This record gives sequence, structure tokens and C-alpha cells, in this order.
Amino acid sequence: MARQDVQEVYSIALRLLTMREHCEVELRGKLLQRDCDEIAMDSAIEQLKTYGYLSETRYAEAFLRYRLKKGEALWFAAEKARQKGVDEQALQIAVEEAESGYNALQSCLQLLNKRDPQQQWRYDQRVWQRQARYLRNKGFDAAVILQALNQENMDT
Repeated sequence: MARQDVQEVYSIALRLLTMREHCEVELRGKLLQRDCDEIAMDSAIEQLKTYGYLSETRYAEAFLRYRLKKGEALWFAAEKARQKGVDEQALQIAVEEAESGYNALQSCLQLLNKRDPQQQWRYDQRVWQRQARYLRNKGFDAAVILQALNQENMDT
């Protein structure tokens, strides 16, 4: 039996938002999983937006911050946000804000140092290739990877 009361759907959505930020697409999906009526869901989501509890921009910023902290390249984190259904305009604002303090080489070096503090990739070609593949899978481009792997001093 579908939950058709707007207040009940609003309460469920608010409870989900107290756990962490959600984008609208993600929140709709979770509400549908809980068998909520779509008309009540639309009303509840509009209320959440009106009161500022549901914000695409805030979600995009939090999502990018989290992914960058995990060592992903900025463009790669933004692409994952698009796949999650984040509003493009909100994502663009968050990306522009994140670009101001983002340095791909520095991020790449920190990730390398964290992953291999003994810098064994300097002495073993197989380890070098493995690290290059790992960085590529994190979204870094080849030029940044080569620059990081060929840098003489890793004092980051």
C-alpha cells in the first residue's frame, strides 16, 4: 500500500536528509523504494526545497569534496556526480568552486605517497606500472601521472 500522505512522505524524506545530503534523483529513488506515492513525493520534495533542506548545490559540493578527499581527479568526481543525477547547473557551480583550490599534480603526489610511502615504484618497473594504472583509474591524465612518477623528490 503506497504512502499517500504528504506529511508522512515529507517526514521520511527529512529523516533521510538528516543522515546525509541527497540529490533530488537519489531522494526520489529512496522514497520510491519505500513505496511512497509520486504525487505526495512531488509535494514533499517541493516543501524540502522551499525550506532549504534539499539543495542540489550543497549535495554537489559535499559529493565533490568527499571524492576529492578519496584521491579522485576533479573531472572524474564530477562525472560520477553526473551519473548520480546531480543537477548540471549545481554541479558546475561546485566544480568551479573546487577548481580554485585543486592541484592535480599535488593530489596525485599525495595519493602516491599515501599508497607507497617507501616509493618502491622508483626501483621496480612492475610497481611503477601498477601505480600508473592505479592513478589512471582515479581519473588522472597521463601527463600528470608521468610528471608525478618521474619527480625526483616526494616531500609532500
